[in-house]
Amino acid sequence: MTPSALADAYGPALYGLCVHLCGRKADADDLYQETWVRILEKLPRYRPEKPFLPWAAKICVNLYRDGLRRARLRAFFPLESRPHAEPGGFTGEMEIADAVARLPEKYRIAVVLRCIEGLSEAETAQVLGITPGGVKSRLSRARKLLKEALYDGK
Repeated sequence: MTPSALADAYGPALYGLCVHLCGRKADADDLYQETWVRILEKLPRYRPEKPFLPWAAKICVNLYRDGLRRARLRAFFPLESRPHAEPGGFTGEMEIADAVARLPEKYRIAVVLRCIEGLSEAETAQVLGITPGGVKSRLSRARKLLKEALYDGK
């Protein structure tokens, strides 16, 4: 597949991942662009017998983590930087999105990959470099933290 065909086929999914990881459009745009630069650099090492999206998502997540480390940011961006619900819109979705954004990084990334981006447990495990059981454990812990954040505070 040519780089252009890869971008057409996988660009929307990767951009969605960037948006969910970063929360802000400008940061997501930067991460998306960086991800494709890195993908093109590493494309000769890609093994076509493996699914492309988990391989590309791992590059994206690693770049995101590197950016957090460099900037000394912790697991979430301030809520003020998150988009707000449209007037008259359902705010429950924004409450959930804000609660997900406040999860510790390792849980938030697992939730984004598995629940929002729709990767399988095996693909999520591959991206995170952990076992499928580790993915299940992180998702279970994330659900508990989300339940506490969404229900215990009310």
